Amino acid sequence: MKKLLIITLSLFVLAGCKFLAYQKYAKTLSVSFGSGGGFTGAVDEFILNGNGTLKSIKPFTKDTILLKTLAKKDIKTIFKTLESESLSKIKLDAPGNMTNFITFSKAGKIIQKYQWSQGTTVPNEINELFLLLNKQTQP
Repeated sequence: MKKLLIITLSLFVLAGCKFLAYQKYAKTLSVSFGSGGGFTGAVDEFILNGNGTLKSIKPFTKDTILLKTLAKKDIKTIFKTLESESLSKIKLDAPGNMTNFITFSKAGKIIQKYQWSQGTTVPNEINELFLLLNKQTQP
């Protein structure tokens, strides 16, 4: 009986820790990403909030459309990557006619912004993150 009680309590503690780790991202973090510019200036932009909601932001009107809600494990992977030390050391500010971008915000304040145009040498970490984020926009 004692063993069962200890195991049950351990499971509650572990589940609580995972919930708290998720809550860390849910309220304060967001990442916007996309590409655009050119003759029309239209931007295909998406925003992923820490609670997992992925929204498309319509060009020019800034209306949002909920695309889907990501699984907690996917949210954690993305935001851990964004908070990584290796990524925080990268500076990439090379906009052009057609620009790709990733903007990481915490409590509404921009923490890190990456922007680059075609022909710019992009660090692998940024390229992989951009691909990962864009993969989430697919149904």
